[in-house]
Parts: sequence; structure tokens; C-alpha cells
Amino acid sequence: MEGFDLMRLIQITFILLLVLMTSAQCQQTAEDWFNKGEVLYNQSKYDEAIQAYDKAIQLKPDDAAAYNGKGIVLKHQGKYDEAIQAEDKVIQLRPDLPEAYVNKGVDLSNQGRYDDAIQAYDKAIEINPQDTDPLINKGYALEGQGKHDEAIKAFDKAIEINPQDAEAWSNKGGALNGLGKYDEALKAYDKAIEINPQLSDVWYNKGVALKNQGKFDEAIQAYNKVIEINPQDAEAWYKKGICLKSIGRTTEADSSFAKAKELGYTG
Repeated sequence: MEGFDLMRLIQITFILLLVLMTSAQCQQTAEDWFNKGEVLYNQSKYDEAIQAYDKAIQLKPDDAAAYNGKGIVLKHQGKYDEAIQAEDKVIQLRPDLPEAYVNKGVDLSNQGRYDDAIQAYDKAIEINPQDTDPLINKGYALEGQGKHDEAIKAFDKAIEINPQDAEAWSNKGGALNGLGKYDEALKAYDKAIEINPQLSDVWYNKGVALKNQGKFDEAIQAYNKVIEINPQDAEAWYKKGICLKSIGRTTEADSSFAKAKELGYTG
């Protein structure tokens, strides 16, 4: 009889533990699940992050922050259609939030839907005309359409708002480069570098502009700066090799090509 009572007590204790665990889970709020989603996202545990955001949404269907977090994770997974659905929900809940339109524009651009992306960026600009992010992203989209002159206008507007925006200067340089205006492009790149000399992409693009002008020695210096900032940049090693070969420094060029190949360059 005593053995039976002990088993019964164990069973009751186990059931109570389950009840307590279930109760604790039920007490988790939408905010708790949102915060968990943020932590999982920062750990690159994307599927688990989405589950957490979905749980937050289940508990609080009007949780715009959870939809926004979910959209960002889906974008990182390359699931642009699903990301746009989440962003549309954010816009429905918070039509005054410019970031939601910018996020949607980025995903549309990633799909090559530039006209739709520009509409989204224009809405963000309408809400907050002093925010440079939608202007810069609009310039990206216009560049994707080959509309370099219009892209420059967008970048210039961003620079007018914030003259210290290195990204705007860099992208203006890219648009000018696309028009073959290499001297103007170099001035824009130099301004970006003055603001932030550690932007390896700007040094790389400066190298491209110099190479296009046949200024191989200066281009090599720019590619060397890229490599100094990021020694694993295979493309910079390769482009440096091309410039070295162009001025007859074949041994150095071969070494540069070999390094690019070692780093996985296949272009």
C-alpha cells in the first residue's frame, strides 16, 4: 500500500510540474516573444526567430514591431515576397512609419521591381523629407534602371540634407562613374573617403574609376588601400593584378592573380 501511495505522489508531482510549466509559458507576453525573436535574429537563428515573432503576433495581432522583425528576417533569408507581406502589414498598422516603406522598397529592389520600390521610397520621403535613407535607396533603384542622372539628383538631395553622409557621396560617385564622368566621380569618392577613410568599397570604386582613366599607378594605390582594410578581398587583388600587368610589372601581377585565386576569385 505504501508503494502505491509513493507512485501516486510521484504522478501527482509530475502533473503539477507540467501545469506549472504550461502556466509559465502562457504568462509569456507578446513583448517576451518579440524580445526572444530579436535575440534569435542576432544569433542568425532565422527560422526560430520567425517562430518567436509569430508567437508575439498570435498574442498581439496588432504588433507592428513583430511584423517588422519578421520581415527583416525573411529578407535575410531571401524570401522577398513573404517579407513584403509582413511589411505591408506593418504599413497597414503604422502608415506613418517611413522605415516600413524603406524596408519594402529594399525588398522590391532585390526583386528588380524598381518602379514599385521607388513608389515606396517616395512615400517614406513624403512622411519624413529630412531622412536620407529613402533618398539614397531611391538612388540605388534609379541606378538599377540605368537612370544615372536621376540617381545623382537623389544622392545630391541626401547630401544637401547631410553633407557628412559618406554613403551618399560614394553612391553619387558610382552614378557619375556610370556616366563616364570619372573626374567628378573621383571627387565624390574622395569626399566619402574624407568622411570615412575605412570604407573599402569606396576605395575599390575609386580604383575602378582610375583604372578606367588609364591611371594604373594611382589605381594600384587605391586597391592596396582596399587590401589593407580587407586582406580577403579577392576582387581587389585581381583588379590590382590587371593594373600591374598593364604597366609591365608581370611578376607582381602574377602574384596578385595567384592571391585572388587563393581567395576564391573566379571572375
